[in-house]
Amino acid sequence: MEEDSERTAINRTPWSPIWSSSRSRWMQSCPRRFIMQYVAGHGGRISTERPQRWLWRQGRWASPRELLQRSVRDTLRKWLSEAHLSVHWTPEVARKELQDCFLRSIDSQQSEMRRMQKKLRRPVALFKQLSQQSIEKNIEKGNLMLRRAYSHPLLGELLKCSFQGEWQPLDPFITTHTDAGPAYLSPDLIIKGPRRWVLIRISAASWRAMPDDAGMVELSGMIHWAMQENTLPDSPKEYEIARISHTDKGWQTWRRPADKQMLEEARRLISHDLKEARYLANRAGPMLNLERIPLADKAWRCRSCGYRFTCPGGSNLQRAKMQQSASERNMLDLASSIS
Repeated sequence: MEEDSERTAINRTPWSPIWSSSRSRWMQSCPRRFIMQYVAGHGGRISTERPQRWLWRQGRWASPRELLQRSVRDTLRKWLSEAHLSVHWTPEVARKELQDCFLRSIDSQQSEMRRMQKKLRRPVALFKQLSQQSIEKNIEKGNLMLRRAYSHPLLGELLKCSFQGEWQPLDPFITTHTDAGPAYLSPDLIIKGPRRWVLIRISAASWRAMPDDAGMVELSGMIHWAMQENTLPDSPKEYEIARISHTDKGWQTWRRPADKQMLEEARRLISHDLKEARYLANRAGPMLNLERIPLADKAWRCRSCGYRFTCPGGSNLQRAKMQQSASERNMLDLASSIS
């Protein structure tokens, strides 16, 4: 009875897909996680419905390393926003903001894990509590990333309020209209260069400066955002796309002039992904039958997934896939015998 009421609450609000680069990658690597977080957990960030909020937060589980990267990203965004208003932060102020942000994320996640442990009636803690030494070590790593940003040729000028030119930080959580549906496409920064406008995405977690092919198409989505802005040029040739990413060598910049083909590739990707998202949701059905949804492509993805405590793939992905295949065969045999 409790399960039925939760399912009813989960499906109370209408769902429609929204494109983002992270959703695109999860849809390809683990369709089941995509359905759990973005369909079943739809609106969970602001919803008062407990099942939706629970599923959303469960999917937001992250390792301490990822929580630190999020904290660095959020601190940089706030630092840039303040600098744009000519409010100068010292690196010490930025460190304090980072520390507060990281500690809040750790405390919030530990609280959620304790609730989950109680809900699942498991005697062993699901989340290992970080020691004070480990917390301080992570904060120092994040502080190093911020100090490197302060020394970066472009980011440093912006953060020190010494950049001579037109620029603006942007809200990445505002959607852009596309023909296929809404999408998160806005850059983190836009700068008016001497010849072109530069659309910049900031990444706190990259293993190299140059994006892969999929990442390049995702970055091209910023061109579509720019074309929708009435105050900006309406030709792709007026823009460059860029990514400033933190690697083992510090913050590195990749940039490339935009063209019409890049814009079309981004539009095709968004259209394909939103169509695939609707297909997955329809396949799951109104009661969200997850048995119809494929599991993760690789076992290592389950180790960093918040649903691993309740998803059959979390304990043994290969066994779960075999059981799912057997269940599908049984359903086909049953349907064949009935017909």
